[in-house]
Amino acid sequence: MTITLKIDNSEVEYKLRQLLKEKHEINIDTLRSFLNSFQKEDKLLFKKKDPQKYSQPIHYIDDSNEDLSDVKPYSHIEDSRQYIHELRRKRNV
Repeated sequence: MTITLKIDNSEVEYKLRQLLKEKHEINIDTLRSFLNSFQKEDKLLFKKKDPQKYSQPIHYIDDSNEDLSDVKPYSHIEDSRQYIHELRRKRNV
């Protein structure tokens, strides 16, 4: 059986010729693994920036003097069943 390949990439073509010279014959699995090896090399390349140079400190607002004794979370809810039902309905819309 003869398979004809059209390869536009000269680097891939060269490496495939080298592989054929080494093995003289290749099967479909070898060819598949050879071609897949080039797909794995196509990674996203980016320049890593220096964290010391580009990082900024986080400045928190100082609320330590704030009186929170009267704060009661969810005090506005009278019927918890209905409140949860409404939240789920809004989320699933």
